Amino acid sequence: MQPRQPRIRDLLETLARRWRGLLAVGIVLVLLGTLGLGAVGLFTLVGVIWFGALLLTAGVIQMLHAFRTPGLPRSLTMLLIGLLYVALGVYVMAQPGIASAALTLVVALGIGAIALLRLWLAFELSRVSRALWPAVSGLVGLVLALLIFLRWPESSDWVIGLFLAIELIMNGWMLIMVALAARQRQ
Repeated sequence: MQPRQPRIRDLLETLARRWRGLLAVGIVLVLLGTLGLGAVGLFTLVGVIWFGALLLTAGVIQMLHAFRTPGLPRSLTMLLIGLLYVALGVYVMAQPGIASAALTLVVALGIGAIALLRLWLAFELSRVSRALWPAVSGLVGLVLALLIFLRWPESSDWVIGLFLAIELIMNGWMLIMVALAARQRQ
């Protein structure tokens, strides 16, 4: 027997009962993101150190798991993977500027690749339909990637922090809108 999946109506009822908490979290995220826009360098530093701490934590957990896994070859591999995570996490936290530059380069490459794929999608869609928004999105992505590349490595001081701040703001506004919609169901 499969477990019962929550229905959308149940979810909406739960949100309607708890809309105030959702609204409060949304407001806090918007405020934090707005503060982050004024301190993108600090947000970048905190984001990179947080990433390093996550790598370190993952490595420790992996190493602990290696000692609980029977059989030496598998345990040794798990231990080596854990040690690599720990070493990378420690390096990222000890050298956040270098890590930020590397991460910014990866972000710019990713944005550029996605932009090219969106332009290709726009070209493919143009044969059967209008493809304005995928084309615009692709062009904006290419411009953004180019701006990051042209200012790299200096852009590594602010890109990650800016993206984190924007993400907090967007997520906060999404939660605010969901909370206000849920309030109307109450």
